[in-house]
Amino acid sequence: MKTSSEEELNLIERARTGDRRALESLLSKVQSWIYNVIRRILLNPQEAEDHTQEVLLKIATNLAAYDPTRASFKTWAYRISINHALNGKRGRLEEITTGFSDYANELEKMPNIDIPANELSSPENLVLIEEAKASCTLGMLLCLDREQRIVLILADLMGLSDREGSELLDISNEAFRKRLSRARKDLYTFMDDKCGLMNEKNPCRCSKKMKSFQNNGWIDPEIPRFSMPLVRRLKEQVKVLHCEYEDFKRLEYQEIFRDHPYFETPPKIMEELLVKYSPKI
Repeated sequence: MKTSSEEELNLIERARTGDRRALESLLSKVQSWIYNVIRRILLNPQEAEDHTQEVLLKIATNLAAYDPTRASFKTWAYRISINHALNGKRGRLEEITTGFSDYANELEKMPNIDIPANELSSPENLVLIEEAKASCTLGMLLCLDREQRIVLILADLMGLSDREGSELLDISNEAFRKRLSRARKDLYTFMDDKCGLMNEKNPCRCSKKMKSFQNNGWIDPEIPRFSMPLVRRLKEQVKVLHCEYEDFKRLEYQEIFRDHPYFETPPKIMEELLVKYSPKI
């Protein structure tokens, strides 16, 4: 990752002396990346907000320990966030999603409900079908253990190379690639076996599960989370994938996850953090 810019170094010095405006500018450079990674790790928006705020507070209160000769500010901040994600308390959805087998059973319990062909293309149903697709495929990420989930998010969604990812996790490049290989294989095998998006022989279809997802609270027609108008997509924000080394690298699978939103960071995260922050000068 790049070295810190002169602007960042200036903001760091000012933030260390208690300049809250400088601190806000500094954290704004990393908060979006951190929030999007943590939200995909936990899936629950409220938990992601809480954890993001905890990470940003850690960064703010540890600025005195930052050494620009050892890492760029972004690398240092991202490493703090990844360590927090690896070692933090499991989220509510993580607790109830115990693996691909149980996830498949949950999906099979939800009946397929056909929508009349003339209603499928209505704006309301198109939104709900996209909601079902995003909700289900993000749920698949929770079936991976947290270590696998993190490396897959870093490489296949956030576009980091194996060198950059291994630096954040403090593991070797080879260890990162092996962990990523296992994650991809487990995820892609499940999708091949169960998901109609990847294999037309599979009976599971987003349009047929839409009503069941609605009935089970997986999606809310009143509050769409993934299909908001004008929302940025992950593939628009992260245009290039840099981890090329992989037997299981298959772009058609990655495209599904990169079509998910690049979530906007809720303003209250920063607002509440600045209230809590007490610099040690």
